[in-house]
Amino acid sequence: MPQATDMYYRNSFFYVLTQIIGVSLLLGWLAYRIEYSSLDMAVAARFFDATTHTFPLRHEGLIAAVSNLVVWVLAPLLVVATGVAALRARRKSATCRAVLWTLFAVFLLAPTLVWALKHGTALPRPFNLTLFGGLDQLPQSFWALGGVPSGGALPSNHAVVGYSLFGLYFAGWALNWPRLRWCGLALAVAAGLLFGFLRISQGAHFLSQTVWSAALAWLLCSLLFYPLIVTRHRKASTDTADYTLDEIWKHLSIVQVRRRNTLTAYGVLFVCLLPFLASSWPGDSWVHQTVEWVGLALILVALLGRCWCMLYLGGRKGAELIDQGPYSISRNPLYWFSMAAVVGIGAQSGSVLLGPILALFVYAVFNNVIDEEERLLRKVFGAKFSEYCRKVPRFGPRFSNWTGPDELTISVSGLWNTVRDASPYFLAVPLFELIEWAQSSGWFPVLMHLP
Repeated sequence: MPQATDMYYRNSFFYVLTQIIGVSLLLGWLAYRIEYSSLDMAVAARFFDATTHTFPLRHEGLIAAVSNLVVWVLAPLLVVATGVAALRARRKSATCRAVLWTLFAVFLLAPTLVWALKHGTALPRPFNLTLFGGLDQLPQSFWALGGVPSGGALPSNHAVVGYSLFGLYFAGWALNWPRLRWCGLALAVAAGLLFGFLRISQGAHFLSQTVWSAALAWLLCSLLFYPLIVTRHRKASTDTADYTLDEIWKHLSIVQVRRRNTLTAYGVLFVCLLPFLASSWPGDSWVHQTVEWVGLALILVALLGRCWCMLYLGGRKGAELIDQGPYSISRNPLYWFSMAAVVGIGAQSGSVLLGPILALFVYAVFNNVIDEEERLLRKVFGAKFSEYCRKVPRFGPRFSNWTGPDELTISVSGLWNTVRDASPYFLAVPLFELIEWAQSSGWFPVLMHLP
């Protein structure tokens, strides 16, 4: 009998938005901010000897030997090892063979892309700049175009070798091996940082160039592993005949746990980035104030809306098909109100754009969970649920469908739990006020303004 863990039904929108676009853009933005701040020069200066006008560690024996091993031994070894493993994996599953071949492609293409980009970017090595004892001036352009010579430093080959181990993270995801996934991520970050800082200490790269390398490696891995991780909706969600109801319930509980973990992880990342983001509108402008008040209203609407939905659920979710009240105009009103709360939270920054951006990421997570929930409901309710889906939009709302019962059985405990869970939304108000005060006091530099 198939196991519940075999039923991974991944949504392409979530993967593209978060992995291919989200993380790659985040790393690229971080590299860009470092490059155009004083941090690049400050880090390089830490390893520069102003007396001798050299980087003392550039020709230090051990560091030079390790640097050579990374490029001339480790990088080819990764290519050969994965290629041989893929050729010998005939008895393994097709997925395992595909993962090995994809890892082979990652380790082969990563240095190839590095070579190509080094000839197309103008950013130089620190030891070639006049600031650090060289002869070159810092170029004004990023790309080596219009007669601008290539700098030969971006991206860092050494850092890319380390960060190409991001492929292990995606391999673990494709194979559903959590230990490989997270250990691979930790190994890639550690190796990329180590190899990158080795070259920074030698004056061969700026910090931003190693972060650009991480962005390149992540983008490459996420693109190559896309076909293995994302299951397109070629099969209808009615494809549940091979699984028992208990198996689907078990799988759905796993998906819900992952949803909470994913939202928690993105929430922590968001809170870490908040001190460095600010609205383009001045804090005392009418636009800034209006956006904040509209956001507060959305948070209140979200709280009341979730309570409204709970009146109709009443602890019966999954036990019977709820198609009355808010569920008669939208199949997922709870998620609608949750996204409204997210928009409201983002609006407390005074930015019109931040709330919708956050809601888009939350939608990507919810959309994947909704797929799983609908598989379960279709298994439980069959044709009745299919008819419900035909009449009621996934999000909607379609107000012409409204129907309501004559009587409601209210779950007081469920209603209280909803209020308790949604009340922390209002903490966004003092949080953003505190961040605005800290930014105006000079505690945090504003790295990005959003309209």
